[in-house]
Amino acid sequence: MATIFVTGGTGLIGSNICAQLRERGDRVRALARPGSEIEPLRALGVEIVDGDISDVASVLKASQGCESVIHSAAVLGGVSQDPNEHLRVNTGGVGNVLDAAQKHGMRKVVTLGTTTYFDFKTKPLTETSPVDPNASSDPYTQTKRAAYLEAIKRAEAGLDVSVIIPGGTFGPAPCIQRSMEAPSFNLRLLLALKGELKQATAFPIPWSFAEDVAAASVAALDRGVRGETYLAFASNADVCTMAEFLNRGCAMAGIAHRVVDLDAAMLDASPELQKQVGPSMVALAHQKFPVPYFDNTRTRERLGYAPKGLDAALGETVEWLRKHVWTGGLHVR
Repeated sequence: MATIFVTGGTGLIGSNICAQLRERGDRVRALARPGSEIEPLRALGVEIVDGDISDVASVLKASQGCESVIHSAAVLGGVSQDPNEHLRVNTGGVGNVLDAAQKHGMRKVVTLGTTTYFDFKTKPLTETSPVDPNASSDPYTQTKRAAYLEAIKRAEAGLDVSVIIPGGTFGPAPCIQRSMEAPSFNLRLLLALKGELKQATAFPIPWSFAEDVAAASVAALDRGVRGETYLAFASNADVCTMAEFLNRGCAMAGIAHRVVDLDAAMLDASPELQKQVGPSMVALAHQKFPVPYFDNTRTRERLGYAPKGLDAALGETVEWLRKHVWTGGLHVR
């Protein structure tokens, strides 16, 4: 029985990772800040260690004696982005984890990234797509790009690191509160179901069910190859804008409300709308995307990755929201 160190364990993906590791019999140690939603993890049998991903000493202490690590902690690309916080958590955090893995002689490191710093404007995103030298300048993209480059650099130097790239991630999670925090797609889906979300920035999104991303991350512990990147998306047939995604969820729930696509021209005409959606979304609205969006053949073959289709995953999520997050009147508990 291995002991796996997990960062971001209270998050949407991280809590699913903890659950799947426990289900297969691993011991799990999760780093969590004081006041975090830790009780669902304790109920799973996860050992909780107080600390912060940006603190070198606490990462080293919490990870001591662990065989491997899955690093899913991150500050997400919300409407308001503090460059210092993104740098401290997204870039500094991955450095702390990689340093700890090297110091403790860990067998394997799996870290999670994002799509926004890859160059795939003219051909589909693949597991070997290069990093875009002119990636968007928003803090989220830049700090996650730096984190990815550091992980690949360590892999080239001999540390056994693999990277999982999720798409737009949604779905049930053990830590319900954290999975509903802005800017999560779970929260956006709930707001759409309540009729409170009227419009969403239009760009194609490769959707990812949280349980599937977690399964890819756990599989990478055993089957991931040093230095390789894996794309934990559903299928190209399921790539669609956020409005389309939300409207499919509303239709499944029998809700008449529909969300309108907010395209680049509409954003360009309104500085106020740009403030509302935030810099990451504005950049994505202007980005050119290929068709098909991606090819993740390597991920499916190497990791045995078999994701749910979008409709099946959305159906599970709507029912989970109905059970745990809203009453019959669609009011958040």
